[in-house]
Amino acid sequence: MEMIYQETRTDEFALALRRGIEQAVRLSKPILVSVSERISEFEPISLFDRAAELTNARTFWAQPDAELTLVGLGVAHAIDTVESLRFRQAAADWRYLLAGAMIEGSRGLPGVGPLVLGGFAFDAQNPTPAQWQNFPHARLVLPKLLYTKTNNEFWLTRNVVVDADADVTFDALALDEFAGALENIPPSFPRVRAHALEAEARELVSADEWQKIVARAIAAIRREQLEKVVVARAVELRGARDFHSARALRYFSQHAPGTYQFAFARGEDAFLGATPEQLVRVRAGKLETMGLAGSMPRGATPAQDKQFGEELLASAKDRNEQEIVVRAMREVLGDTCVQLQMSAAPTLLKLGSIQHLVTRFNGTLAQGNSILDLVERLHPTPAVGGRPRAAAMQWLRENEKLERGWYAGAVGWMNERAEGEFVVAIRSALLRKNRATLFAGCGIVAASDPAREYAESELKIKPMLAALGE
Repeated sequence: MEMIYQETRTDEFALALRRGIEQAVRLSKPILVSVSERISEFEPISLFDRAAELTNARTFWAQPDAELTLVGLGVAHAIDTVESLRFRQAAADWRYLLAGAMIEGSRGLPGVGPLVLGGFAFDAQNPTPAQWQNFPHARLVLPKLLYTKTNNEFWLTRNVVVDADADVTFDALALDEFAGALENIPPSFPRVRAHALEAEARELVSADEWQKIVARAIAAIRREQLEKVVVARAVELRGARDFHSARALRYFSQHAPGTYQFAFARGEDAFLGATPEQLVRVRAGKLETMGLAGSMPRGATPAQDKQFGEELLASAKDRNEQEIVVRAMREVLGDTCVQLQMSAAPTLLKLGSIQHLVTRFNGTLAQGNSILDLVERLHPTPAVGGRPRAAAMQWLRENEKLERGWYAGAVGWMNERAEGEFVVAIRSALLRKNRATLFAGCGIVAASDPAREYAESELKIKPMLAALGE
């Protein structure tokens, strides 16, 4: 087993906590103390898995090609907000916690230092359904322990929020013991191809009924009530054994290149996925985002794959769907960015079993804007909601018959500079013991065909079925 924990400087951390208490007394408010240090190498998925023995709050985040991997354990502070002001309130709560914070050792490195990880539900106007109770309209968590892998360096950030009455010795020792205990817990998940998991599947809305919903969407678009709407569906699995989030993450790491891989585990529930769709990244004042719409299977041979890609690039239906997304994003970004640039034409994003049209944007964030300002403006994009946004969202509330929760919502992380990255939580599933709910959605425009859209949704669900062992 790799050694991830070195003998920590408990006395030095206790000293930092004492300085935090002095700050809390001066400012009459709780103070965040955050200390980062380099540690020896660790394996992130194994760490995420082993930590289940110690905490019911775990987060995993991996960017494409493992550029940055984060594992957050425990809860030093949680930001929970509801309804329409959730983005602004979350940003305000984070700023308040950071005011007067004692931050040591982070060196401004990506993903090192105090940061919050979490997500926002697809639609905050819907009440949180029972199956999503652990994932409310908005929840961002500052972990007690944040393990970061970046540029082949390995870091540990310890976070504690102290007040005037804090016991610094207890807090310092407790975090050291938490980190040290991880060394003695063996991983529990099976190998990716060790066995298939027997499960019964049922569609929450039948194939026939779902295609009727799509037909109603097409009719509304042809009546010019909508320009586009994304209709989602869900499949529920009940397994003979419990589903395993770490096993799914291992599968993603080996079979889902080019995707953002995430897992948010809280209590008995885990929401996880491997999404190709970046919502927005902000780093050093620069932003990146993408418009993703239009789909086609990968080919069985290189020649067939090239043919399918050329057909997707030439498809009037898919190009129209992509243009709707790009136009909406350009309007939003134009108000918050300077020197905005975008791809001259869509290109292909090729994944394991599917390929998409993608248009990439980059620019400089206008002063006074944070990443959550961009998330609020962009979410939900027409790639997962529709256009016009308000009309599409209302149509979905009345017609979709699905409790999306965090599916197609925004998940990611934000640091003390209000920078970070959020993605669109598609190609995802909600797990609880031996029950899993898998989600997929399809963009509907005037030229859509219900049967073809259903076939496309089946294609989008397949990777998650494979990841869960089904």
